[in-house]
Amino acid sequence: MMRYTQRSFYFIGGLKENAWNQTITSLFKRASHTQVSSGDQNLNFSDHKTVFKFKRTTDLLRGYFLLRVCSINMFVDNALSVMRGCERIFGEKLFSLIARPTFYRHFVGGDTEAELRATRNELAKAGIHLMVCPAFEEDAGETDVSKTDKYKTNMEYIMEIGQIMLRAGEKDPCLQFKITAMMPGDLVTKISSNIGNSIQLDELSEIIGKYLETGKTTRFDWLTEDENNQLFKCLDYINTFGEKARQTGITLLVDAEYTYMNPGISAVALGMMLAFNKERPIVWNTYQCYLKAALQTISTEMEIVEKRGSCFGAKVVRGAYMEKERKLAKMHGYPDPVNDTYADTCAMYDRVAEYMMTHISKVGNRCNIVLGTHNEQSVLNAATKLTDLGLDPRSGQVVFGQIYGMADQISVPLSAAGFKVYKSVPYGPLGEVLPYLSRRAAENRVVLAGARRELELLKSELKSRFIMRG
Repeated sequence: MMRYTQRSFYFIGGLKENAWNQTITSLFKRASHTQVSSGDQNLNFSDHKTVFKFKRTTDLLRGYFLLRVCSINMFVDNALSVMRGCERIFGEKLFSLIARPTFYRHFVGGDTEAELRATRNELAKAGIHLMVCPAFEEDAGETDVSKTDKYKTNMEYIMEIGQIMLRAGEKDPCLQFKITAMMPGDLVTKISSNIGNSIQLDELSEIIGKYLETGKTTRFDWLTEDENNQLFKCLDYINTFGEKARQTGITLLVDAEYTYMNPGISAVALGMMLAFNKERPIVWNTYQCYLKAALQTISTEMEIVEKRGSCFGAKVVRGAYMEKERKLAKMHGYPDPVNDTYADTCAMYDRVAEYMMTHISKVGNRCNIVLGTHNEQSVLNAATKLTDLGLDPRSGQVVFGQIYGMADQISVPLSAAGFKVYKSVPYGPLGEVLPYLSRRAAENRVVLAGARRELELLKSELKSRFIMRG
């Protein structure tokens, strides 16, 4: 069994190493010996020949090496500094020659239309869809007031990615984006701090929705004049973006960020739903199940949207900001918002997934969700519930998602069994995407720990191929 540092266990709930290893082993054992029927198909996450039948041997070798590297905590902790150090030593061009065929190629869909088209074609062989994720985000304290056109430029760039997906032949494209790509992180944080005090979430969401629909402006006395102007200018960008998605049939998935930003992000996301989700769920918000309040949050926000006659969309994930959330709670002396153990997070995830699927069985196409997970048992639980409820796995009402470059042992069998599956595919230039990937690696230690089974399957497939050749 792979070893983990005590530091990483502090961030995933303070479990001792043996307890954590037993938990992971138990989950994987149950998943590997369980099958779910869908039509005449069975889900089997242990058949390496089926999982990797569309992969070239060179791709498998690269994947095995990179996932081994990403399982080393020392590398994950220092990935960005290591990459920047290599860039300084070798120079930008030589570093690119090293990084692009390795980390970049394995985890990123490219930075040109031709490269994204090739990625789409590769996934389409296994019946998997594109969910592109541009590497644009801004934390509190990173706002540069001198770059006034930054958010408009980001919006135009991300909007063009959606059009690239359509031109590449993706019939049901999903486009992830962060609100802080189109609105200053400092502004989103200030809005968040006022929700529940100066204004309620439902009230603010309705104001934003009406502005996106009618252009009617409401000035907030808890924002400065400049901040009010900035807010509505950025909402103009978001309106252009949302309208283009509505016209072209692209689904927009708003990414969650840190808890001190999420209320503001939700206000904008729900406002977009009220404006654009009249006939179908075009805009979806993200819900992080490592948070103790996940079920309450998603049920409350769904009620806000549906009470006003709009459709609701959600991306359900475990979450990717756990390390910083625990640090902030300890630093500022407030209750830790993160579930105490990984098992608690799994239980929360399964409760949220079941709650949402049950709701969809009642309202149909008025609600859609993507279940983003690398946990095999959660996938099996969801697939069983979906079929028990009689939901069509290809309808798009409930879809599954995994990270590009990982968890093919989940994605490929799911697709083969008749479920609709997406890969979350980062897109952008090397210099922007590698820092993004290094942060995601540090924030997704549990996902990387779960890659152990994928490594075993890669090893088995490589062994079988080389034996056959021999």
